[in-house]
Amino acid sequence: MNKVTKLFILCSFWGFSFTSFAGEHPSLYSLKTKWQNQNAEDVQLKSFEGSFVILSMVYTSCPHTCPLTISKIEAIKKRFFEAGVKDVKYVLASFDVENDTPEHLKKYMKKRKMNEKEWVFLSPRNETAVRELSVILGVSYKKIGNGDFSHSNIVTLLDKKGVPIANIKSLSEDIDIFLQTIKGSNP
Repeated sequence: MNKVTKLFILCSFWGFSFTSFAGEHPSLYSLKTKWQNQNAEDVQLKSFEGSFVILSMVYTSCPHTCPLTISKIEAIKKRFFEAGVKDVKYVLASFDVENDTPEHLKKYMKKRKMNEKEWVFLSPRNETAVRELSVILGVSYKKIGNGDFSHSNIVTLLDKKGVPIANIKSLSEDIDIFLQTIKGSNP
């Protein structure tokens, strides 16, 4: 286990998140963990480098808040389209290691009519990948049984280098922060 991974895990046990620190945030693209996309292709987060990324952690068997989170991201996507913002990837990373296989994610995307050219759904290879990403994003989650999780609902905007630059920590927050942040970083 490398030093970065150990630091993330220690911070998660202490209840810290890197998104709560002032100043520089670490790039998610420095993480070496591998995920699989909905097409069962190996993916590292750095593959999104060069584009803005709207990222959230969800799980597909979630009956309530995860579908609402995805709907919130769809609203962000619509707002970006209306404002002429095009260079954005929409990425959902699952924290359900056991059930959210690439095949399952692909079926879920079809059910929700999510276009694979616009969306990427990531299946975790292991719990370490999930824990690393959740710590950096400030996402709390805990398996509570019957395939369910208790979890926070955070949607994060990454800059083109993979650094978290804006987020909403509840589904009731205004999504304009994302458009304002992109416009502010793209003079």
